[in-house]
Amino acid sequence: MSKAYKNFWSLNVDEAVVAGILRDETEKNIEVLFPLNAQMKALDLFLINIKTNKSVSVQVKGSRAYEPKKSEVDKYGHGSAGWFYFNKKVIHNSCADYFIFLIYVLEQSKKTGRRLIVPHTITIPTKELVDFCGKNKKSMKNDTYSFFVWINPVTKEAFDFKDKLYYLSEFLDKKGFEKLNNKFK
Repeated sequence: MSKAYKNFWSLNVDEAVVAGILRDETEKNIEVLFPLNAQMKALDLFLINIKTNKSVSVQVKGSRAYEPKKSEVDKYGHGSAGWFYFNKKVIHNSCADYFIFLIYVLEQSKKTGRRLIVPHTITIPTKELVDFCGKNKKSMKNDTYSFFVWINPVTKEAFDFKDKLYYLSEFLDKKGFEKLNNKFK
């Protein structure tokens, strides 16, 4: 009897993009690792300091690039938003140390005037995300959280505007990675 083989790789595009960003935003001695099978549904990436053996687990959530409405640009300024929705158990029962939300923002190049799709991240410890949902009484529909996160690349601001404005700028791009890097010291 022969043995059947199938692809067990669990890598997706958002995880690969975040892994590339992490490679550039973390210290040299930190490696980014992928689980090689789909059994670890709630853990997408592992970071390990190869000198100290300290590690951090990450869950990646990606959003599509959305063309902002004129009324949104008038209200929130430059940039665009990402939309995330998932069951509250994903956050409250998570075994990941961090969530990284990947948001593709439509930006215009100052040099060429061309529009670009630029990835931005919100890197937030899971504990703080749970607190954020609880303290701000984040609304749910059918036990599902919705996040509409606006990224303004000019002012380097990020906020959730689903229910009311909740500022997330302290977790945006380099600021979020600084906190992540501190976990390895």
